[in-house]
Amino acid sequence: MLVSRFFQKVGQSLIAIGGLTLLFVAYQLWGTGFLTDRYQEDLKEDFEELIEATEETEQNTIANEEESEQGVSFSEFLWRSEGEAIAQLIIPRMGLTQTVVSGVSSESLRRGPGHFQNTPMPGMPGNTSIAGHRTTWGAPFSRIDELEPGDEINIQTIQGSFTYKVIEQNGGRGNFIVSPQRLAVLDQDFEEYPNRLTLVSCHPRLTARNRIIVVAELIGEPAEYFARPDAAPQTGFAFIFDQEALDEVLPNDGTQTVTEDIPPELKPTEEGNTASNTQNEKIDEADPLPTPTQEVSQSTRPSESVPLPTERATSFGEGLDGDRSAILPSITWGLALLALMISSNFIANRWRKLPTYLIAFTPFVIVLSVWFFNLDRALPSY
Repeated sequence: MLVSRFFQKVGQSLIAIGGLTLLFVAYQLWGTGFLTDRYQEDLKEDFEELIEATEETEQNTIANEEESEQGVSFSEFLWRSEGEAIAQLIIPRMGLTQTVVSGVSSESLRRGPGHFQNTPMPGMPGNTSIAGHRTTWGAPFSRIDELEPGDEINIQTIQGSFTYKVIEQNGGRGNFIVSPQRLAVLDQDFEEYPNRLTLVSCHPRLTARNRIIVVAELIGEPAEYFARPDAAPQTGFAFIFDQEALDEVLPNDGTQTVTEDIPPELKPTEEGNTASNTQNEKIDEADPLPTPTQEVSQSTRPSESVPLPTERATSFGEGLDGDRSAILPSITWGLALLALMISSNFIANRWRKLPTYLIAFTPFVIVLSVWFFNLDRALPSY
């Protein structure tokens, strides 16, 4: 009798765990997309209001204020707080039109594609980088692997509209795959494709094991550079194309040295690729950017020294890698849900089941939703 009851409880527990797992998967695949759609509606209105406010402020500033003061004001309009709208991203090949937000935190990427704040704003000189989910939270970059060399990527900011064209990678593809430790793709190097856009997402779909990268070159002149108000500027080596100055900051071969801590299973092979232990997935670690087919035109190499962000990315952002600060809330709310389920079952067995479950239903949904929310933050997102 005792053994029978034990196995009965084990079976009920497994059914409950399986049910919660299915609910969590449904929440990630469909529930998160619904929330992102609501966020995007608000962000679109916010961005339109930002453009209107910027135009009004510029007109008033030109009439009443000094040019230096105008620069500070305009910079504040450009570099907005984490999670706020900064640009409109349009990729015809992917059928994508979404508002880009500032930052790549978990909360930011839930709203839409996020801009790495340690890179220049879209349209500015340098390597501007944007990350987005591929499976959950609206999956803005779900079709990023479909981009081909020459495809256009259009971005509108308060500085204007800019067009980028996807650069051909090894094998004629429009993308390449790197490990989560390969942060060199976010660096500000200016010898090859000095003004470019880097798109980052997880790969393969349904996992966050690797990163898929698309690099596109700016067509035409970049916009004026405005430093982030809260960042100390670095008068960059990037645009000082004087050999003596370059020799002071670059190795003898003229390239940047990137220190990487790549796990053994992701170390490059002799062919310059790596293979995952779980899937035969090639990772293009050896050559993060292709060799240009022609010399970069002098028009894309500004001769003036431009202040650049000093920070270097330490990760692809908690929005893709997972937010460690959400681990404790996830455990806490998980235990709260477990306590609620046990207590409800205990009361139902000693009172009446239907009234007990009806009373517990609303608290159960609330606690379950909060737990899912924090659990999704803590786990690597894809």
